[in-house]
Amino acid sequence: MGRSIAVSLLKKYLSGDCTVSEIEQVDQWFDSMDEVPEDIAGLSDEQRKLVEDRIFERILLNIEAKSDQKIISIHKKSARVNKLLWAAASLLLVLGAVLTWRYHSQQRQQDQIVKLNQTVHIKPGGNRAVLTLDDGSSVVLTDAKIGALANQQNVSVVKTAEGELSYKIHVGAAFSKITYNKITTPLGGKYSVVLPDGSKAWLNAKSSLRFPTAFTGAERIVQMTGEVYFEVARNPKQPFKVQSGGTEIKVLGTHFNVMAYGDEAEQKTTLLEGSIHLSSGKFSQLLKPGEQALVNPSGIKVNTNCDMEAVMAWRNDLFIFKDMEIKEIARQLTRWYDVQVVFKGTPSKISYTGTISKDVELSELLSMLQFTGLKYELNGHLLTIID
Repeated sequence: MGRSIAVSLLKKYLSGDCTVSEIEQVDQWFDSMDEVPEDIAGLSDEQRKLVEDRIFERILLNIEAKSDQKIISIHKKSARVNKLLWAAASLLLVLGAVLTWRYHSQQRQQDQIVKLNQTVHIKPGGNRAVLTLDDGSSVVLTDAKIGALANQQNVSVVKTAEGELSYKIHVGAAFSKITYNKITTPLGGKYSVVLPDGSKAWLNAKSSLRFPTAFTGAERIVQMTGEVYFEVARNPKQPFKVQSGGTEIKVLGTHFNVMAYGDEAEQKTTLLEGSIHLSSGKFSQLLKPGEQALVNPSGIKVNTNCDMEAVMAWRNDLFIFKDMEIKEIARQLTRWYDVQVVFKGTPSKISYTGTISKDVELSELLSMLQFTGLKYELNGHLLTIID
């Protein structure tokens, strides 16, 4: 428990009428705080809230003076997203979630669980993928050196200095048959590839893309699973088609994202630029920029108010949760950190909104969520959500 302070002095501080010595006295009181002080019970709810905000504002300013590493906060549905310092992440969560002082007392009761969780270090995902060549041989791209990896039918397969895969067709090359390659990312992996026609594809974790080493026919056809973002080189004479399960997307040249994980209720195709024609069974839909098609067995639904920032979060190395329940968050954590998530009790219906870097360790991300009231246990690669 920190030292006591007069309510009258706090009111004077909030009104900006304190002397230098009185400000110093309030600062010292701020520094001594570790739980709700009984001696400010005389303040109104609004004044108590203002005191709380001032305390955390001052702490954040102190941290800001020591670090210039930027982070972004996560918080519950009612709060606003703020780009702040990573060093202050847990405090930002307190502000974002608008936690009560009472919660701090409850949090201290979880010390035993926290100590257990702090011993577990699970690194974030990164550039990890395997390339399967036409002859069935495999190349682990994570370990492969920069430069030529293989030559197939007058096509060079190269790992660039930027760490992406690239296909270079030899000048004047002729192709006697179509050969195929497949790039696959594991849980905790991502990778990008420049296709033989110059189109680019970025694969999220637990995804795959199968494509010919040269597009020689009337169409450019690729097959995918998981989540892939495409920037397709324009060629009106040779339409580009993406096939995923029973869905086919036809484009001429455009930018779009396809999320087709098997554990998600719907496949989501989001158009950023150009136009695409999507078909699934007897259903079809033409999308315009900014629209998202949600495909399930009952048909195609178009979302005309799509949040592009959230859709493209993974490409920008971010988690962006917008009105997202813990079950959906858990699926993302499974893919990126390669952990098994189980629930003890019924999963909470609380919606979370916020943005977090994907470069942090799992324990750091969970610690932030813990400040919003989430209870969990992390034992090795088994994450148990407690409700």
